[in-house]
Amino acid sequence: MSTYSPHQLELYLERIRYPGSASSTRLQRLQQAIQEDPLAALTEIQHRQLASIPWGNSALHYSSHRTISIRPGCVFEKLIERALDGYCMENNNLLYTVLHSLGYTVYPTGGRVCLAASEAGYPGVEQLYTGLSHMVLIVTVNGAKFAVDVGFGNKGPTSPLPLTQDTVSVCMTPTEMRLVYDALPTFVDQTQKVWIYQIRYTPDSRWIPMYSFLGNEFVPQDFEIMNFFTSQQRKSWFTQTLVCTRMFLDETESAVQGLYVLSGKEVKRRQHGQTDVVATLESEQDRVQALAKWFGLHLREHEVEGIRGLVSEIK
Repeated sequence: MSTYSPHQLELYLERIRYPGSASSTRLQRLQQAIQEDPLAALTEIQHRQLASIPWGNSALHYSSHRTISIRPGCVFEKLIERALDGYCMENNNLLYTVLHSLGYTVYPTGGRVCLAASEAGYPGVEQLYTGLSHMVLIVTVNGAKFAVDVGFGNKGPTSPLPLTQDTVSVCMTPTEMRLVYDALPTFVDQTQKVWIYQIRYTPDSRWIPMYSFLGNEFVPQDFEIMNFFTSQQRKSWFTQTLVCTRMFLDETESAVQGLYVLSGKEVKRRQHGQTDVVATLESEQDRVQALAKWFGLHLREHEVEGIRGLVSEIK
């Protein structure tokens, strides 16, 4: 499989603002951290990528081609060299190649998104899932497997999740997260189980399923099919709506504290269970400026022109 060169890894670490020092490169510092505590190093990488590389689908709206490539070289150019956003099969593919290049035992698996993740409130929504359309990484550390995901936007996990039943951890205070191993409600054979990622917004609220994943290894050809459908199908939510999310860390840079999300005509900041509108977008110029200010996305003129005439354009 593909790997990134030491120079590319240095550029990646610079992009996610991994700390360095005068006596060693960022890569040398990270390699030492992996030797000392591979799980802690993995957690820090995940935190920093979430806080530095936005989750979004701008290429399907602000471009002339409106396509997405998940080849490692194309992903690197887009997310690192251009410093743009990406969705699950881009952001997780980037991390997959990075972790493999660093020596981690890692493979990707496929998942189904629960319609409850959209915050729809109609009866039975928590039992309904899409077809295979999500990518999750399975990383083995000291003999234990963890699910790692940097591509699910504002409700995604913020640290590695052990593949164990009901291990509750903090996602983004006060939201908590866990995995359960169970059959999907629509399965005919209820003995067939999958991992289900769930969140609850407060410790005393109910658990809501976000997505499920199989756990077995997928090959690149699987994701080529999934990516084509997700990015090109006219019924796909990603082709109809522009969204962008970026998390941010606390003062000690040891945990995810909050996030910014652009959806519709607003940019919102969520932190400590509170949501505030930080920008209202009245025009395309407003949104392009907001993408630059809050998410670090600097679009070229021909990319901005690409949204004209689309249903997602602010008119």
